[in-house]
Amino acid sequence: MTMYHVTGTAVTVSILYFISYIFYKAGLYSLSSHRRLWNSILAAAFIVTAMAGLFLALQINYKWEIPGIESVLKWHVETGTGMAITGVFHLLWHFSYFRQIFSKTETPPVQKEFRGTGRSDVRINLFIIGFVSMSVQILLMREIMNISGGYELATGIYLGSWLIASGIGAFAAGKSEMNDIRRINLIFAASPFVSLAMLILISRFFLETGETPSFLATMVLTFLVLVPFCVISGFIFIKLIAAARTLNGSIPGRSFSTETAGGVVAGVILSVLTAGLLGTYQLLLTIILMSLGYVILSYYTVRKQTRILVKVIIAVAATAVILSGPDLFFRQLLLPGINVTDTRDTPYGNITYGEYSGERSLYYNHRLLAYADDAAEREENVHYGLLQRANPEKILVISGSLNSHLPEILKYPVKTIFYIERDPWLASAVSAKAVPEDVNLVTGKKDAFRYLKTSEEKFDVILLLLPPPSTLSLNRYYTIEFFNSVRKNLSADGVFVCSPGIWDNYPNRESLRFFSSIYNSLIEVFESVKPVAGNKLYFIASGSEVAVSVCSLTEERKITNVYVGSDFLADDLIAARSSEIVSLLDPETKKNSSLFPVAAFHFQTYSFSRDINEKVPSLIFLFVVFALPAVTIRRKNLLMYCSASALAGFEIMILLILQLTAGNMYQFTGIILAVLMAGLAAGAGTEIRFLNSISLKVKALSMALYLAAIALISSFILSLNSIPAIILILISALLPSFITGHIFRELTIADDNGSESSATYSADLAGSAFGFMLISGVAIPLIGLKTSIFLLSGLIFAGILLGTDRNKY
Repeated sequence: MTMYHVTGTAVTVSILYFISYIFYKAGLYSLSSHRRLWNSILAAAFIVTAMAGLFLALQINYKWEIPGIESVLKWHVETGTGMAITGVFHLLWHFSYFRQIFSKTETPPVQKEFRGTGRSDVRINLFIIGFVSMSVQILLMREIMNISGGYELATGIYLGSWLIASGIGAFAAGKSEMNDIRRINLIFAASPFVSLAMLILISRFFLETGETPSFLATMVLTFLVLVPFCVISGFIFIKLIAAARTLNGSIPGRSFSTETAGGVVAGVILSVLTAGLLGTYQLLLTIILMSLGYVILSYYTVRKQTRILVKVIIAVAATAVILSGPDLFFRQLLLPGINVTDTRDTPYGNITYGEYSGERSLYYNHRLLAYADDAAEREENVHYGLLQRANPEKILVISGSLNSHLPEILKYPVKTIFYIERDPWLASAVSAKAVPEDVNLVTGKKDAFRYLKTSEEKFDVILLLLPPPSTLSLNRYYTIEFFNSVRKNLSADGVFVCSPGIWDNYPNRESLRFFSSIYNSLIEVFESVKPVAGNKLYFIASGSEVAVSVCSLTEERKITNVYVGSDFLADDLIAARSSEIVSLLDPETKKNSSLFPVAAFHFQTYSFSRDINEKVPSLIFLFVVFALPAVTIRRKNLLMYCSASALAGFEIMILLILQLTAGNMYQFTGIILAVLMAGLAAGAGTEIRFLNSISLKVKALSMALYLAAIALISSFILSLNSIPAIILILISALLPSFITGHIFRELTIADDNGSESSATYSADLAGSAFGFMLISGVAIPLIGLKTSIFLLSGLIFAGILLGTDRNKY
């Protein structure tokens, strides 16, 4: 039965309208712009509701068979609710406007003098804005990635939504006459509270506990959560650029450099504090309080006694937040179906313990990882592999909950158990008391990809218990390169087992391509590979023959199980289904590799196909939010758009290369981002005389050729050891980020009132959003790493041809 979110939709639309109205009352944009925005939303809701109603009428009256009619009914109700709420607000506030909706566009407002600058220097204000914006970006991204599943498209959606919403704010700033710095700062300091409230409310109204939202739901949730903060973030940045130029004579590039420096400092500090020291909500609330304190002290207090009192209040409040541990409270709000007893944020995700009807469960990144009655899953994870050999003595378990699987492993005569988990906090949760004295348990808090690449150990069985290759990071564990490392670390007749996903009773084309890419990679390395369809699809691989007669093997090995055995399973049915699966898999599907992570791409298309009724709305949303803004970019700023897009894509590239060389990218991600932002700051804020004589065409061309050179040596970088690879990757990030920052400087150096900076910054943000989506979600999985870098060079060439031919640059 379809569930309709009437209350959730009504409340969400009401909150968004209220936020828009507050922005209008604060002067961020004019009343007519506010009216046009909501008239457009009302018109869109009316069109969708009317079309859905028409389809339903045709289906009921004429018995037409219309595909996806349940989805049509759902959209009819949801958009009808949104239209009704929006209509109420329009009747209350804009009744007389409907007769003038198609009136001429108003003339641009005359810019007012800047006022309310208070005691704070504009440069300090810019630094604080950069610090707070980057901090909120990182912390909100951790939470939204936990909720959405954290795959590359979700990451691209988040970063793209952040940049697009900030670009909207920057564009609005160039048109707005609102120049009260004090009021703008106050709204900026309060806006993270609104985004946080939106995150909690939307999650509670629209998602069930532990539910992974669909792609469309992820896009909508992310964009709605980020809009309140990001719009004012982009707005205040442009206004401070103009204020710095007017009051201090500082060029926009230098202001951009100052704001970026704040972001660099935030990235470095949060890299340390999020390494298990403080929780996400502890940090987020503390930063919000500090931002609010800065605004009050700089713009709203004059008397010395009042300033001391404000400092004491902020210090006490921040101390209370840190000591009280608010993360447990917020985690309970996000997981309402269970009683949350403990939670901890790590550099890799969130670990939460909860109870439901007295049963204790473990959630990792909001997904159920282990619970007491998971007999079917844990038995399949262990026994399909260990049953293959009579006396498995040395076992390697990669990730998963060892506490849950340990009792099953100990049913065999094992002597040594290696357990590798990249998250040290999850690895430390293993109870040593459950291990007999004659069994040696070795826990490795390291990355399995890197460990097996360098290890000389030999194992009888290797169990891979990682999730499906939904991300480029997880994809590494399902590649030919990783399977070769596994084969190297297996004994002569050793066995490897992985479970890349759930096998549907009626697999579609997308799922077959997904599983075929992994199966074809396995048979490239192992002589014998057998699929077994259980709660998940298991691939059992070995250099020697493997069997799927698990019922006979349990009796032969004298293993007593609850689920894996003749009480629930039958060998002939398992064998027949295994043969059927092999016959369905396509041997022509491209093998999955590090340079061509096709499994991640096929998994994403498979996820799309599971909810086919959302495919068209998702594509429309993607086009409108991420591609359509390119049409609004001025010709002069196309080079900025394309350069920013190439830099954003290159950022994804070097993070992936870092994973493939150093293994664990999490410890160095903050450093990579800091280097990129430092390059941007240097390029935008530093005046280098000899560069002034070089045209933008030549500078952009040098960046394009540089990226092409990186593509040519990418295989060499991947062959290096960790330390040389990390050093080379860090150095490679400096030049493109410096040139991108310098392009911004050149395009805005003559800006006197902020209008040019607004347009250029909007192009910068829109280009970055497009680059993140294009490279992370499509290019790398589809055409490979090296070709994707060449694609970035092509983007810059496009910017040179389309954006510089007819102007002086």
